[in-house]
Amino acid sequence: MEVIRKFIDANSLMSIMTLPEAFRNQKLEVIVLPADESEQVSEGQTKDIHSIVQSLVGSIPHTDLSLNALRDERLKKYEAAY
Repeated sequence: MEVIRKFIDANSLMSIMTLPEAFRNQKLEVIVLPADESEQVSEGQTKDIHSIVQSLVGSIPHTDLSLNALRDERLKKYEAAY
């Protein structure tokens, strides 16, 4: 794998990408690596919303409690942790 490492003035890099204001007028180290193609997702390639929702089903146990009642129950259960 080929890697490029350069030290560059932050002000010239700020015209290319957004950087924190604290980087202004500083030298930055830039390391360029090739992206792992297997992990890249193209713009047109998104996960099906249904499959995402299905993966979450059962993550939180279903109860007949209202959201406020569930919140109060959890706060009482974990108040000793504070």
